[in-house]
Amino acid sequence: MKQKKNIVTNFNLHDFLFTYGFLFVIVAVIVYFAIAANNFFSITTIFSVLLNAAPLFVIASGLAFVIMTANIDISVGSIAFLSSAIGALLISRMHISIWLALVIIVLMGALMGVLNGFIVVRLKVKPMIATLGTQLAFRGIGLQLTNSMVVSLPDSLRQIGNIKFGPIYLSVVISLLVLVIVWAIHTRTSFGRQVMAIGNGVGVAEKLGVKVKWVTFGAFVFSGLMAGLGGILMTLQIGAVTPTSGTGYEFNAIAMLVIGGVSLFGGEGSILPGIFIGGITLAVIETGLNYVGASVYVYPFVRGGVIFLSMFADALKTRVKPRVKMMTDDEIVFSTVHPIEG
Repeated sequence: MKQKKNIVTNFNLHDFLFTYGFLFVIVAVIVYFAIAANNFFSITTIFSVLLNAAPLFVIASGLAFVIMTANIDISVGSIAFLSSAIGALLISRMHISIWLALVIIVLMGALMGVLNGFIVVRLKVKPMIATLGTQLAFRGIGLQLTNSMVVSLPDSLRQIGNIKFGPIYLSVVISLLVLVIVWAIHTRTSFGRQVMAIGNGVGVAEKLGVKVKWVTFGAFVFSGLMAGLGGILMTLQIGAVTPTSGTGYEFNAIAMLVIGGVSLFGGEGSILPGIFIGGITLAVIETGLNYVGASVYVYPFVRGGVIFLSMFADALKTRVKPRVKMMTDDEIVFSTVHPIEG
């Protein structure tokens, strides 16, 4: 009886709502669309939702590492666009190997991440300002290279995008595998632990032996690399690179992360199930709007509302409960004797 009383006493309604609130929201959204649209609640819809979310699963998984260090990268959509545009041009105009082009796309994404990391870490420019500048620059370069025209993929590459394993598209399988790999990096490697340590306080992280600058730089590089990989999935789904490819992806990815429990203030969140829940939530809303025949002008309004509410909830959560447990002097001394591996 005494143990049961302690369990009831320890229950915190605020923590429960902030942790599982969006699960109730997604259930409510699914129920609404299932009632409003006769064909919404079906196997076809489930796979359609996963297909829509696939590129953002990958992009958000890399962006998560930057946000977990209490930084931001709003250039990931433009990185996905420019890297995939370069790859598409190399294939269509220079006729290089498809597989070599895919590798170049990912490397170009990583290279753009290197530039972001250099500007933020070495030049000490605020990440919001730095990545806003590179966002505009990368998109401008991409539009210049493509002459603001659609660059179509060859039929052989389009067929890769249409490969299915049963009812599941290849891009969905790849995105889910990427989520599992990134989850392992986040939870099973010193790099993932160091990222979380930085997000919980740079000063404490340094006392733990974390090389803050190098890890932060690495987070931006990883974000760029994953944006390049996400750009491949985006392009395979469309079958071409368009002038609007990747537009708004950065904000959708941020919304996915916040919905999934990743704090914009850093040091909190998970890859799985967090990003998966966030991505499914956004994709369900957009797919549901399509099923009920909503106007195309409603989509940006609803998307913006979801982004605002998710960010507001994150800010409110930070006010309601302390984000970081303060360390005592003895704990800091002990941690410096046994620093985080890296």
